Amino acid sequence: MKRIICVILALVICMGVLCSCGKKETSGKNFAAAVTSLPTTFDPQIASSDAEKTIALNCFDTLLRPNDLGDLQCLAAESYTVSADGLVYTFKIRDGLKYFTPAKTKKFIEEKGGEVPENITAYDFAFGIIRGILPETQAADFPLLANIKNAGAVHNGEADKTELGVVASDERTLVITLQKADANFLFSLSQAISAPCNEQFFNLTGGRYGLEQKYSIFSGAFYVSGVTAEKSVTISKNSEYKGESSAVPNAVTFYLNNDLSQVASKIKKGNYDCAFLDSTSAKSVGGKATATNLTNITYSLVFNFAQERFSSVNLRKGLVSAIDFSTLSDINASGIVAPDYVLSGKKASNSGVSAAQFNVNGARQYLTNALQELGVSTLDINIICTEENDKLAKSIINSWQKHVGVELNGNVSVLEKNDFDAALAKKEFDIAIYPVSVSSSDAKALMSVFASDSKDNFIGYTSEEYDRILADLAESPTQDNLSYAQSFLIENAVVTPLYFDSQYFVCAEGVSGIYFVQDTSNIYFRNGRKQ
Repeated sequence: MKRIICVILALVICMGVLCSCGKKETSGKNFAAAVTSLPTTFDPQIASSDAEKTIALNCFDTLLRPNDLGDLQCLAAESYTVSADGLVYTFKIRDGLKYFTPAKTKKFIEEKGGEVPENITAYDFAFGIIRGILPETQAADFPLLANIKNAGAVHNGEADKTELGVVASDERTLVITLQKADANFLFSLSQAISAPCNEQFFNLTGGRYGLEQKYSIFSGAFYVSGVTAEKSVTISKNSEYKGESSAVPNAVTFYLNNDLSQVASKIKKGNYDCAFLDSTSAKSVGGKATATNLTNITYSLVFNFAQERFSSVNLRKGLVSAIDFSTLSDINASGIVAPDYVLSGKKASNSGVSAAQFNVNGARQYLTNALQELGVSTLDINIICTEENDKLAKSIINSWQKHVGVELNGNVSVLEKNDFDAALAKKEFDIAIYPVSVSSSDAKALMSVFASDSKDNFIGYTSEEYDRILADLAESPTQDNLSYAQSFLIENAVVTPLYFDSQYFVCAEGVSGIYFVQDTSNIYFRNGRKQ
C-alpha cells in the first residue's frame, strides 16, 4: 500500500517562507493579466478556454495542485493512498474547508429559500467529478476522467451514474476506482474538471450554475468579485479561506486584449504583470522581464471540407504529395502533437507517426485522378495565412508549380489575424496554414478537435473511421493509439503538420511567484508578489 502524506510538503514550504523573512515584503498587491478571451462561465466542470480554466483553478481548490516545477502536491486532499494494483485511490479531505459565498449569491439563495453552503466535503468532490463525466455536462476535459470505472459507458448514456467508480464513503473520504492502472491519473485530479460542486446549490441554480456571479460559490483562495462585460474579470482574495495557504495578492484582474504587440508594450511599461505571447511579441518586451516557453502549437496545412471538392482524397493527397518539404523553411514537425502536450499526465511522443512524403509521380497521378473525379480541367487553389507564414505559403505554391504537371493555379492571400480568423469561421477559404492548438494540454483533446461531432472542428471534416480511432484512444490512451490517430489524419491528407511553435509566458520586471505548469496553460496567482 503506497501512502503519500502531504503535510510534510507543507512544512517544507513553511520553512522556505521563514528563511525569506529578511527580504523586502512584496505581498498584498493587485495584479493585471492580459487574456485573449474572457470566461463565459465560472463553472469549473465545463471550463474550456485558458481564461476559464485559470480562473477556476485559482477560485476552486482541487484535490491536488501542481507546484511551479509541475510536481503534484496535496491541496484540498490532506492525504491519499493507492491500492497495490493501482486501481483504487482513497483521498482524505482536509477538515474545516469552507465555501465562500459572495453577497450577490447569498441574496439569490435567500430569494430561492435555500441554505447557504458551508462545509466542503468528499460528497462535493464526488458530485463534481460525476458531473464532469455525465453526457449532459458536455465537459471539454472529459477525456481526463475517461479511465474511471464505467466512465465511458456513463458518458455515452449506456450506464447509470451510480455505476461509476466514484464514491464518497463519508464526509472526509473519497474513493475513486479506475478501469486500469494509470500512474498519471493524479494529474486529472489537479485540473478544473475535478473541482468540488455542492449538489444542493447546483440544483438551486436551475441549470444556471456558474453562468453569473450570483450563481457561483467558490472553494479556493480567490473568488470572482467583479465582471465588466467584454472588458475584464477580477478575482479577489478570499479572506475566509481555510485551505492549504491563503492568497498573497489582494486581487487579479484579467483584461481582454487580443493585440499581442500592445500587450507586450503594456508589460514593458508595467501596466500588465503577465500574459502569454507569441515569439515575436515576447522578444519585444526585453528588459528584465522573464519569459518561459511552452511548445504547444503545430502550424499545419488544413483543407476546407465545406468545399465538396476537398472530400476527394485524390485531390488532398495530390496537393500534399507535390510539396517538397526539404525546401521549406522551419519544417520540423514530426507529428500533429507538439512536444508540450501530454497524454494522461505525461508528455506525448510523436514516435511512430507516418509523416507526409514528397512524391512527384504519386502527386501527378493523384491530381489526374482528382480532375477526372471532379470533371474539371484546371484547379484554382488559394492558401490563406497570416504574415509570419507568407514565405512558407509561397514556397508551397512554388513547389506545386515546379513539380506538378496538371493544370494547377495556386496563389496566397496574406490576412490580418482578425480577418484570418473570420475567414476560418465563415469557411471562406480553400487551404489555410493554421496554428493547431487547444486549451487543454491533453493530447486526446487535441486529436478530438477533428472528431465528426466536435464543436471545435473548424475544417468540417467527418469520418466514421477516425471517430472509431478516437474512441479507442479515449478508452486506451497509449502512445501507439495516439500515433495511429495522428498517422490517419496525415496519411489521408486531412492535417499536414509543418512546424512547431511556442507560446511564451511573460512576467513583467519585479514580478515573482506567479507560474504556469509546462504541461498546461493554467496560471497560478496564489503566491504572486511584485516590487
